[in-house]
Amino acid sequence: MTKPGRNKTAGDDILRIELPARPRKRPRQERSVVMVDALKKAGWDILEKEGRDALSLDRLSLRSGVAVSSIYEYFPTMEALIAAIFEDYRGQARRRLVEEIEALPPSAKLFDGVLLTLQIGIALLHQWSQVDRGFFTRSSYYEELVRLDLVKPEFTWPSVATNALMKRFPDEILMRDGEKARFLVYQTILALPRAMGLMKPEYLGEPDTPRLLARMLHALLTTPE
Repeated sequence: MTKPGRNKTAGDDILRIELPARPRKRPRQERSVVMVDALKKAGWDILEKEGRDALSLDRLSLRSGVAVSSIYEYFPTMEALIAAIFEDYRGQARRRLVEEIEALPPSAKLFDGVLLTLQIGIALLHQWSQVDRGFFTRSSYYEELVRLDLVKPEFTWPSVATNALMKRFPDEILMRDGEKARFLVYQTILALPRAMGLMKPEYLGEPDTPRLLARMLHALLTTPE
């Protein structure tokens, strides 16, 4: 995937976007599902322990026990595999986040929930920006176009964290317009950490970053209109 750019054709502005890497097809039979899961697990082990440069076709085949021809059947490039691993990792993080928001003790406040959300989300971005900087940058450009509704992806993640926060702490949220509150929180959680990842990646690893953003969002939600 390349960074989006504009080319003029016949006097019109055309936004040309290369779609993100993706699997060639989805596994359907149980045997295929097991094989693809083994590829993603082996790929993640290599990425996490040895780095992006170590993730080669031969190494992946050796580590997973899957023939090279079968790897190509599902993942035409290593970036397609990395994209699939990232989607799984992101999905797991979202599910864990909702569970942890719901499991906060009765004494927890809205600020605790907002801080938890940002800590998990920023840690995810920070880790992936270090695992494969090139993939992180290219996917972030594309996802920003999705966030701004400039392109329509095949699948979009719902605002599960925002909804979980609103459900868990309704009495502390003073904004009367619930739809507006959800929009502002959702866009802030998505846009600001991603902007840091693209422009100031060192901020993602600084321990005060989640707390600073949490203070901003908490003030937004608890200030009477």
